[in-house]
Amino acid sequence: MDRRLLAAMTACALLVAACAAAAPEVDITKGQIGVDLKEHTISLTSREVRSGTVTFVSRNRGSIAHDLIVLRTDLTPDKVPLDTNTQKAKEDGRVGGVEEIAPGKNANLRLELAPGHYVLICNVPTHFQLGMRTELTVN
Repeated sequence: MDRRLLAAMTACALLVAACAAAAPEVDITKGQIGVDLKEHTISLTSREVRSGTVTFVSRNRGSIAHDLIVLRTDLTPDKVPLDTNTQKAKEDGRVGGVEEIAPGKNANLRLELAPGHYVLICNVPTHFQLGMRTELTVN
């Protein structure tokens, strides 16, 4: 392989790596929760947080776009009703959310949360049914 071509390919690879979104730091003591979105799961750095200002540091680790919706509800994640026309979960009790996050990107969501039970979902059509849901307790 030509040395100039190899050098150009190496430079391009380094540029792409430098442009990749770095994983933001998460500090639970400051009311932050890391949320990893990936086909078809939602993983949290903690399932409990103190009431008050909570920042969800959302990272799309998947290969397609995902969103994050926070619902205050007494229902378990698998009991949130589904709208069969839209193939989305009903958003009764919605307290906030972020629009679709592109693969490899991050988005923060800051909410004031009262004590209670919350369900976090991805509500891109069919993602909820495929398992993109979890719960959070606010003390």
